Amino acid sequence: MPAISPPAKILLTGASGYLGTYVVKDLLKRSYIVVGTVRSASKGDELIKLFSQYGDRISYVIVEDMAAPNAFDPIIKEGDFDGVAHTASPISHSSGSTPDTIIRPAVDGTLNLLNSIKAYGSSVKRFILTSSCGAAQQSEKGNNETTWNERILKVYEDKGADSGHPVLYLASKILAEKAAIKFVQENSGEIGFDLVSVLPAWILGAPIFPAESLTQLTSTNVVLRMIAQPRSESELDKDAFLIIHAADVAALHGEAFGRPDAAGHRIIAAATDGTWQGFYDALNDEPAFSGVPKGNIGSNGRPDVGCEGWDNSYAKEILGREFIGLKQTIRETEDYYRSKGWSFFTKQLSFIVR
Repeated sequence: MPAISPPAKILLTGASGYLGTYVVKDLLKRSYIVVGTVRSASKGDELIKLFSQYGDRISYVIVEDMAAPNAFDPIIKEGDFDGVAHTASPISHSSGSTPDTIIRPAVDGTLNLLNSIKAYGSSVKRFILTSSCGAAQQSEKGNNETTWNERILKVYEDKGADSGHPVLYLASKILAEKAAIKFVQENSGEIGFDLVSVLPAWILGAPIFPAESLTQLTSTNVVLRMIAQPRSESELDKDAFLIIHAADVAALHGEAFGRPDAAGHRIIAAATDGTWQGFYDALNDEPAFSGVPKGNIGSNGRPDVGCEGWDNSYAKEILGREFIGLKQTIRETEDYYRSKGWSFFTKQLSFIVR
């Protein structure tokens, strides 16, 4: 497909969320016209206020339940969109997750949107799906655009609703992405758009949407909560989290719209695989954050950017610059949490968000 160049019109699902707002910002800075889907008028109004400097290039439509049949039909019929980015996905790090609350909305929401575009979106040239590095992780090394996390699917197949939230969440990403690929392959003669998947690692960075409580944040809570827990000496040099800054994930979405050669790629959006010690050192560097475990200061041998277990070469190529490194990413995130009084490293935070 040809490049989708500004001022092309983009539909972005999940526009008011943590990653969604970063993608909105990136697209607007590139001079695209953005229509974001939100679940309520209040969320939409917040979005317009957040990006008011861009005037009528940002607007919103309400989709209360993306898994509802024909949920996107009226939007696609009237939108005359050039591209669609589907970042919306059910996510909650909760023990109460079930296939009906995680997997069904992810798969059905993706297929609903694709079917609406097939029926009414003849102007759409590219569909970008936000998946997850977890969908491609087959082992500690050798993960790339062609690999799939079949182990997670096997656990889900065997245990179903008893799989637990982490498995259900990853299964939802895998199954939604596989469903999208199958849809595009089976309908290639009837549709005028191609597919690009963006597979982010754990996403960090200071939120730019107006978060009012910790419960509105997910990946950042998990990472910071785990780093705040002291580790044994034998654990310090072990892999902790594969991470990427939200701004880099957003930029990869923006670049993917503008590059014809991105078609069919599963873009590995991963910047660095930090060790526990690496995160401790970054946070203890001057000016140090109080309350952070120290481990063996200075013993981390990992670079600030780099993940040897993953082939992210295409992501680096289209980004055209170095990824934002571990130190800046984790310090920016923790600084935001401290500004809100939410730090997991401080004694006054006596509860744990799950």
